[in-house]
Amino acid sequence: MSIKRRSKYTLSVLLLALFLGIIMGLANIPMAQTSPQIPVYKVAGSADLSNPGSASYWSQIPWINISLTANIPMAPTSGLTHYLLVKAVWNGSWIIILERWYAPEPAFGAWSAAAAGLYPLASGPSLFRLIMLTPGTTYTIEKNYTNCFAIVNGETIQGRLVLNYSGILLPTPNNTQITITSNGTIILWHSPDPMEDLLYTDGMFYGYYVNSTWYYPDRAAIMWYMGNVVPPTKDDMNMGGEYPNQTFDGVTFKDAGGSLAQPGGAANIWMWVSGATWNNITYDPAFKVNLWQNTSLTGLPYVDPGNHGFAVPLYTNNTNMYEVDTAGIWYAPVATSGLNGSLFFIWTGATYQDGYWTVEFARPLAVPSAYANWMPNITVGKTYYVAFAVWQGRLGETLFDKSITPNFLTLELVTTPPTSTTTSTTSVTSVSSTTTVTTITSISSATIYVTVVGIVIAIVALIILYVVFRR
Repeated sequence: MSIKRRSKYTLSVLLLALFLGIIMGLANIPMAQTSPQIPVYKVAGSADLSNPGSASYWSQIPWINISLTANIPMAPTSGLTHYLLVKAVWNGSWIIILERWYAPEPAFGAWSAAAAGLYPLASGPSLFRLIMLTPGTTYTIEKNYTNCFAIVNGETIQGRLVLNYSGILLPTPNNTQITITSNGTIILWHSPDPMEDLLYTDGMFYGYYVNSTWYYPDRAAIMWYMGNVVPPTKDDMNMGGEYPNQTFDGVTFKDAGGSLAQPGGAANIWMWVSGATWNNITYDPAFKVNLWQNTSLTGLPYVDPGNHGFAVPLYTNNTNMYEVDTAGIWYAPVATSGLNGSLFFIWTGATYQDGYWTVEFARPLAVPSAYANWMPNITVGKTYYVAFAVWQGRLGETLFDKSITPNFLTLELVTTPPTSTTTSTTSVTSVSSTTTVTTITSISSATIYVTVVGIVIAIVALIILYVVFRR
């Protein structure tokens, strides 16, 4: 082979090496496993639920900014919280998750309807739901229904109330109650879940009604996916009946309200409620009347010595929504026995300051065997899929009407704390929508290693080229 040809081969090899080196240097792709969108950092210390976010380790943990969207796209009272700040740690035996979101009008003093149902003297906002119907909806009273009655502006009228929106007719159940406002808007009272599904399907659901004295509690929830279909693509829940195949006023509902829309899916939900599970006797009516200590009303005595707040443990699958206890205060209980203390297993603390809610969740990593079918054990080395929801009750969000992450995010316990900071944005795409997660994250050693190796290769290739052409 001639010297000239060998030089060409040498030059080609060196150019290829140079190209690969530059690609490796610029790509900046870690060779390790993909980082979780929500890293749970290892710390020393415990939760301070009396002052959420005050523990010293929180200042070392970056906030993760998670975008939220409307759960009911057509409702103007849905999706009012546009982002949620989250950070998370674990200390060897507990996981602690801190949340913060902007809420310009906090829902102080509003009962949770479920908690109010236990307390005979409950009064004030949110004892039940009021629905504002879509503007342009009208009604008639069909007098030929001699055994039916309707209540209009407080007056009982014989006949069946039929709603009409753009030619769509929706007969309502017996004793349906409505109020007509001065501008003609129809407010529907005491709406059961199946009725809300019918209203939404027919385009009549405009949103939950609020005014200065009638509103709903603020809430925040974390959903932990426990299904077999991985990765999950839907974190939303169905509107529907009280239970699957319920027949309501002649209509059969395939799905139960609150059942998970993800096929083959199941999830545990941690739900904090400002009007029931916030340990504040000034602004939380349930704590103000010591509801959770009243065994005769709840059947579940509040046994936590610190009298801290808690998150309601829920479980949802494709069949229904359940409550992980034996009383079933919010939803049907998952069991009739063997779950002592489960309602108060997830601890919370909450504060409201400067226009923001700050809520801290704390739960043991391991769950008792009796809970394990409905709550995940949380361990190092496993990827969890989580989703978040926030309700602003003064603005009309409650039940299905809320702000949610459009899809699940990945969460993992990591064994190292963050070491340095850089701003990054990750877009997580599902079938129908995208969640944006912005975070101050650490630069992994694998990323640095790949970058350095690429630069070194490029420099060596340049030196060799220089020597060859110099000759």
